[in-house]
Amino acid sequence: MLKWKCYKFPTIANNVESLNDILAGMSGKNRVIKFIAGDIDSDIYLRVYRDAEQFVNLECDIPTTAAPFVPVDIPLSEGQLCKVGFYNVSAGNVTPTFVIGYEETG
Repeated sequence: MLKWKCYKFPTIANNVESLNDILAGMSGKNRVIKFIAGDIDSDIYLRVYRDAEQFVNLECDIPTTAAPFVPVDIPLSEGQLCKVGFYNVSAGNVTPTFVIGYEETG
């Protein structure tokens, strides 16, 4: 079954990266991140990490309103942590929202 999580970030200033823990691997559960999405805006980069490894660094104006979800395949083993966030290179402050779709079995 596909599950969804949404997180609204507090204000992110210009030239700042803001990250938040969004999902952790758990004992007895196989979790795989299948979709990600963020606000559609230029000069803001959506970033996804599993532990210290970066999987996504995507400018947020590449997805469109017709196709807002980016398909990914990021498994989370027990003890692994998925962090998501945004890097703001725009001229002003932003308060973006992040959405993650993941499957969980076990």
